[in-house]
Amino acid sequence: METTKTLEEFQELNLAYLLLIQKMLTEDRDAAMFRLKLGSEMADLLSSMSVREITWLATQGQFVLRPCADNAEQLQHVLRSKRETGLTQTHLAMLMASTR
Repeated sequence: METTKTLEEFQELNLAYLLLIQKMLTEDRDAAMFRLKLGSEMADLLSSMSVREITWLATQGQFVLRPCADNAEQLQHVLRSKRETGLTQTHLAMLMASTR
């Protein structure tokens, strides 16, 4: 029973993420591509997907999300930094922009 609930939550998260990507691409394509680290072809594909395709992809048992921060040490430094809020946000933005 617990496995089924976890799988359903997993699928809901995938679906919400894919729908959010489409919304972001519609509202501001360039900003979405930068924030999500998407290439032009992937942005085109994701923005053109139908609800049926998105739903199918979300339910395939593979996690669509992937962490942007590849370096745990850098992310830990950002989290534990004693900088002012504005500088922490800038530092995090720079870290996320530098990962691919």
